Parts: sequence; C-alpha cells; structure tokens
Amino acid sequence: MRILSIVVFSFWLIGNQCAWSSVTQQEMLTYVGESHGIREYKLNNQLQILLKPDTSSTELAVNMIYHHGRKNEQLGLTELNHVLEHYLVQRSEETHKNNHPDLKFRGTGITSSDFTYYRSVLKNETDLAPFIEMERERMSQFKDHLPYLRQSVDEVDEELTAAHQNKTYTEYCLMLKDLFRNEAYGVNPVGEKQDLRRITLQDLKQYWSEHYRPDRATLLIAGNFDLPSTLALITEKFSSVPLPQQVSKKFEYQQLPQFGEREFIIRKHDAKPVVWVGYRVPQLNSSEYAAVLMAGTFISPTTDTSIWQKSLLDAKKAESVDAYTFPFVHGSAFMLRIRLSTEQQLAELRKFLTQQEKNLALQVTDKMINAQKAELLDDLNKKDISPKQFVESIAPHVVSGDWQSYYRLRDEIENMNAVKYRQSLQRWFRPENRTLGIFLDPRDSQPLTTPKPKRNG
Repeated sequence: MRILSIVVFSFWLIGNQCAWSSVTQQEMLTYVGESHGIREYKLNNQLQILLKPDTSSTELAVNMIYHHGRKNEQLGLTELNHVLEHYLVQRSEETHKNNHPDLKFRGTGITSSDFTYYRSVLKNETDLAPFIEMERERMSQFKDHLPYLRQSVDEVDEELTAAHQNKTYTEYCLMLKDLFRNEAYGVNPVGEKQDLRRITLQDLKQYWSEHYRPDRATLLIAGNFDLPSTLALITEKFSSVPLPQQVSKKFEYQQLPQFGEREFIIRKHDAKPVVWVGYRVPQLNSSEYAAVLMAGTFISPTTDTSIWQKSLLDAKKAESVDAYTFPFVHGSAFMLRIRLSTEQQLAELRKFLTQQEKNLALQVTDKMINAQKAELLDDLNKKDISPKQFVESIAPHVVSGDWQSYYRLRDEIENMNAVKYRQSLQRWFRPENRTLGIFLDPRDSQPLTTPKPKRNG
C-alpha cells in the first residue's frame, strides 16, 4: 500500500504540473503576520504554519500539533487518543526505516488534555524534507495494521502501570477529578486501563479521520533553517492534503462553578499523611495566569521568599510543601502538596489554611514580587532560545487559539505589582473555590500501644 501511494502521488505531480505552475504559492499560502520573530502562515486547507528561523542556533526542532486531546475522548474509549498516538508513532518509525534509513532525529509523541503533538529534533536542515514527508503521511493516510494496535495497547498499558505506581501521580489525578468533576478535565490525565482492550482499528481510524486534519493542526518549526526554501517545501507537501468534507466539530467547554468547599479522604496502607489543596484558576492565556505562576514561587519553599517556610516547615507543622500548576486551555488548576508527620497535624493545617487564604495576598509586597520576576522571566527566556524547549512550551498556547499569549505572559509578569497580584489571588484563593484531598494510612488513626513487659516472680 505504501509503494502504491507513492506511485499514485508521483503520477499526481506529473499530471498536475501545468496546474501547479498556474497556481502560484501565493494563491495556496496566506501570510498572516510576524511577531517576536515568528512568521505565521495559513495554507488553503487551513493548516496553520509557525516558523521561527534562527541561523545562530545549533538545533532544528519540528512540532506537529493537533488541536485535540484527552478532553475530546468519549466515555468507554478514554484511552483512544493515547493509543492512536502510539500507533502513529510506530507507523512513522516504519516509514523512517523503509524510506529514510539514514535520517537521524530524536522524536516523541505526547498526549495531553488539550492537544496531541509529535515533536522531533533534527540533525540539520537537510533532514527536513523527508521528515516533512513523514508528517504529511501521518496526516493524510491511515494504514490498518493489527500488530500496531496490539503493540500500542501493550505500550500504553505499561506506561499506565508505571504511572499508577507513583503515589504523587495517583494523588493529583484524584484531585483533578474532583476539581473538574462532570467536566472534560475531570478525565484522569495519566490515563486508565479499563478501556484499553476494547479499542478496535475502526475506532482508531474514525478518531483519526475526525481530528487528524489540516484545519485542526499547526506545524511549528524553530531553529537553524532557511525560511524561503522551508516554506516552499511545506507548501509543496501539505497544500495537496484535502480538507475533509465533514465539518470539524469545535469543542464546547462549559466551566461549572464549584459552589463551596469540597473535601475527600482516602485511607490507604503505606500512605504518608499528605494533604493536597486545590483551586480552580484562570486558563492558560488569561491575563491573570502570571499571578498563578507567581503564587507558586511564593509558596514553594525552594525560593528565598517563601512565606510558608517559617509558618509550616520551620515550625515543624509540616515536612514539605510543593506547589503545582496544571495549565489548561479552558481553565487551570493550582495545587499544593503538603506532607505531614502525623494525622494529628491535620486540624492545625485546616486552621492555617483558613488564615492564609485571607492573608496570603496581603503579605506580598512589591519588593517580594520584583525579587521573583527575574527568576520567572529567566526561565521563560531560556525556553524561548532553545528550539526544542520552545516548540514544546508554546504548544498549549497554540492550541488555545492565541499563540501570542506565550509572549504576553512575559509582559504580564514584567508589569506585575502587589495590587494586581492581590486582586487576582482574592478571586480564586478562597474556601468556596478550594478542594482538599486527604491521603492517610488507616493505621495512623489507631496508634499502636506497646505492651509492658511482664516481670518474673
């Protein structure tokens, strides 16, 4: 089938040489604009193209981003997207082995809640043409191959087994399920096994046909490459990919209010007392997302300005405090993981949280915020100059429909002050927006007493 496809495509090129010469690149390609060194284009089939050339770079990274993810899965087939990602990676590996055995690249596939992407780092620009051809094939052709399906299911099963053996993974998955209950982001981000074995080739093909289409994809290239020749290559390879006749279904997300504080308790053997504190926070491209990132730096004890350091750790009220941010397109989550020494500390922690939710934003000063700006901006700038990290970190912003929010985030951090920070936190750092996840060992609730030794005589 692959040889036949290549032959058919060759005849298509020969038979359409006249038409190709009469249809100029300008008619197939629209230049949208440029910002922060990124040039945006759109093909006639609605494929979005983002190119960031940098001749001083020693890397060349490519990321094909599809605007769908775990939130798009259906009940009963909750691992379909993940299995399909593995399936298509295997397909590309076979194409690579058969057609381009000398092509060297480091690649990976990622399934997230909002997107799926295939990111690769190439050795040099000469490898770009065969790689673009492989990406075109991934989008335009689906090959039924039962061994691929079986291997993909086994790989996903192995990944899920390893993930669920990690206590932290298990804990934050349960937190997200509660924070986003009855919503798309309530789906376990790591994944669950119960649907794996019922997935068929027809299921994969149907999902592929609905979502692997040019109008739901973005091709992103960053690093050392020639802009005109790369643009011509992309136009040649992808402009012939037809836009499916069926209308692309736009994902509709309804964000529900929490309606008050929530709490759940899980008792499990060998569970060190841990309390997760979760809050629903603004989405990734919101102007308030900068405050979410900054809140993590103020709470986490890894920074010098941690305002919880003395209150919890130095006072021996907790063993550790970690802050986590889960950025989503339609609404994010901010969580704290607080490890306790004993269950008896839980009551005091509840009291501490109530006090801190009222005072946390008030304690932050402009001096403290300015001290954190340099660290946050330095981290973002390092990612921006590395092609590999850039194509990964901008992907969620691309899928949000506003890739320039990736750069606005820097401006929002730079312009942050105590007043703006306080206003943002007071909107979401409050009890009615809080979920507590409490993980305890049932044996901690019933302390064992050591029997007194009997005296002889």
